[in-house]
Amino acid sequence: MSVFTSAILDTPVEVKNWHFVSYDQLNKELLPESKSIGLIFIETSWKASQLPYHKQKLVLLLSNQRHFALEMQDEGYPIKYIFSDREYSEVLTELYDELGMISLTRPAELVLRNSIQPLVVNGRLNVLEHRGWLTSTEDFIKGAGANPPWRMDKFYRYIRKKYSILIEDGKPVGGKWSLDDENRLPWDGAVELPETLTFEPDEITQEVIAMVEQNYAHHPGKIVAENLPSSSEDVTRLWNWAKASVMYYFGPYEDAMTQEHRTLFHTNMSSLVNLGRIMPSTLLEDVLKLEIPLNSKEGFVRQIIGWREFVHHVHELTDGFYTDTTPVEARPAAGWQGDWPEARITPNVLENSYKLPPTYWGEKSGMLCLDTAIADVVETGYTHHIPRLMVLANIGNLLGIHPRELTDWFWAMFTDAYDWVVEPNVLAMGTYAVGEVMTTKPYVSGTPYIKKMGDYCKDCSLHFKKSCPISDMYWNFLEENQDHFRGNHRMAMPMRTLAKRTQQAKDTAKEVTHYVRQMMTEGQTLDPKILESIKS
Repeated sequence: MSVFTSAILDTPVEVKNWHFVSYDQLNKELLPESKSIGLIFIETSWKASQLPYHKQKLVLLLSNQRHFALEMQDEGYPIKYIFSDREYSEVLTELYDELGMISLTRPAELVLRNSIQPLVVNGRLNVLEHRGWLTSTEDFIKGAGANPPWRMDKFYRYIRKKYSILIEDGKPVGGKWSLDDENRLPWDGAVELPETLTFEPDEITQEVIAMVEQNYAHHPGKIVAENLPSSSEDVTRLWNWAKASVMYYFGPYEDAMTQEHRTLFHTNMSSLVNLGRIMPSTLLEDVLKLEIPLNSKEGFVRQIIGWREFVHHVHELTDGFYTDTTPVEARPAAGWQGDWPEARITPNVLENSYKLPPTYWGEKSGMLCLDTAIADVVETGYTHHIPRLMVLANIGNLLGIHPRELTDWFWAMFTDAYDWVVEPNVLAMGTYAVGEVMTTKPYVSGTPYIKKMGDYCKDCSLHFKKSCPISDMYWNFLEENQDHFRGNHRMAMPMRTLAKRTQQAKDTAKEVTHYVRQMMTEGQTLDPKILESIKS
């Protein structure tokens, strides 16, 4: 018997009402207000068989779920902790036959909602409101509209006004709704970088680590034991560290990238917020009280009440960008070895078909920006939003990687990724696969942006002018998709520049892109001399 299972007490026979706690609702505030209930937790290997989830992600989720179960037991809740290899609805059906009606808080993930829907329809599950969101569907419709296209800025302003967040006399504090133009400093070494917080894994976490290493050895990624906040004390400690150590400089450096530090002044709270271990309302209330520069405060508020809430609503109202047809099929698990379910069918307006290359699973490309971002993800399950958007998604889009495969890679590899998070951020924003539903243009760039915001170019084997392929890939991307972008006013300037480029420059960009695709498909490193010869 394990340390964890031996800590679970026998269930009192008098428990009348049971509540299922989802894997991403690990917070007492998400439980029914009545304390006269028992709590059901399900730990099933079925979940881990749906995608090749990063080992760090599996450990983080399971360790937090086990710790939360014991924390609630200490609070007086009877606990049923079920180990299984079956899908959630199958386990819950069996439990219904034993226990009767079971309640649950409405799942955040569409995958789980779909799974339990037949039980809800049959009256076997009672679905309760999810009190973890800061805004309602009504808020979204009033702020952004009932139908797409939806824009985050419009929604953000509405929510700020309605809930009087950073508002004085009906106007935004500081005179502007967004201070994003003050938050674009590259890392310049002007202030001291924060020390990284570490955690000592207890016996329960150590058991989960051993189990994952044994049962999921075929999954990607590494487990970093000292980077696994699992108990409520760990969560509080991390948030206190974030408030004291990184929030002051979060704003100006939120878009910066550096080899010196993986996370700079980001809080590292997203994985725990998305697990429910700390409520977004707690983050919001605490940050509003901090004595930090307004650009840091507003930048964080925009992430919490703007972007996070916005993508959740978009995902819900589009049913996960549902479509029943696609011009190009994606491979299960983005090509990771093993037997995995078929990939979800999702939009692909640019009809990108290049298969996710081995580079994204850890093979070196020779592009230091890309290789560093991927190594960070493989080793930790995390990198902040600019490497995600402007390196991993940007280069993936320039290559023409199938958006479903790139999305599934993000979903599997990031510790904070769930369907409602990753699909809007990668399918819609990162790859423009759903068109203008929630973004006006693709977020793509050439070498200059990456050189400006990061410090990779100085150490890269590819010279940023002579052999770096990213700008050529950028122009080839525009050339390949010019029919789609020709009428887009946000793309007017780059399209005009494209029209002025010589045929030789266009041919060179195409040849460079072809070479990069070929080498990355083979898992090979790009040769600077070959790229220089193509570009000369």
